[in-house]
Amino acid sequence: MKQKKIINRVILSFILIISSTLHASESVVIDSNKIIEYKGFSGQWIVNSSPEVLESAIKTFSTGEKDVATVNGPDFRTEKTVFIPFSQSYIAYVKNRASCGTITVGANEFIWPIANFDRISSSFGRRWGSFHEGIDIPAGRGIPILAVSGGRVIYRGYAGNLGHTLTIEHRDNMFTRYCHCSELIAKEGDIVKQGQVIAYVGSSGNSTGNHLHFEVRYGDFPLNPLDFLPFSPCVKEAQYMKKLD
Repeated sequence: MKQKKIINRVILSFILIISSTLHASESVVIDSNKIIEYKGFSGQWIVNSSPEVLESAIKTFSTGEKDVATVNGPDFRTEKTVFIPFSQSYIAYVKNRASCGTITVGANEFIWPIANFDRISSSFGRRWGSFHEGIDIPAGRGIPILAVSGGRVIYRGYAGNLGHTLTIEHRDNMFTRYCHCSELIAKEGDIVKQGQVIAYVGSSGNSTGNHLHFEVRYGDFPLNPLDFLPFSPCVKEAQYMKKLD
């Protein structure tokens, strides 16, 4: 790994790796600095190189199949190029992304909040008609949740759909949030160290099962946690969103 990961919020071009079985030419490339207005929608044209590429682009960026069909016609799946209408949540995401400046995170500055996990059940990005602002890590009830980096607990409480939640403030206006906990250990105002147990996994709030919903935020703006956490073979390649250097 490189000694440092540079998260460049100014560059608005990034690439979604669809799966480990796809070639580089089958990747979806979205240049968010060139959002196009077409037939009353804001979005971008993509090359329909495979069904997997098209389905992933619709799921990740678009307002849904209905609007894709409205813009491109009912036979859009057979077209060589398809216009993908961006959802309002995605447009807001890329516009705010531009104002975040450049964030530098050391190679060992963040660790995973669950020491041993086998998968991520939900990625950062568009999900079920809204924007999922973190990642979901399944784990058994009562599994320890660790502080990914040192900082100060600024929130401890019940946050509606997110259930029992802790928020930790780190350096440079960076925050991490840990949700759906069964029990909160750290208290508001506590100074915690990296790796310290701060809570336990649960299913509080609006949750379909025991898991940790984990967020990384710059101020109040959500960032992709996979940009900051160490690489893990337990995360599928399709769940990593890469940036164009």
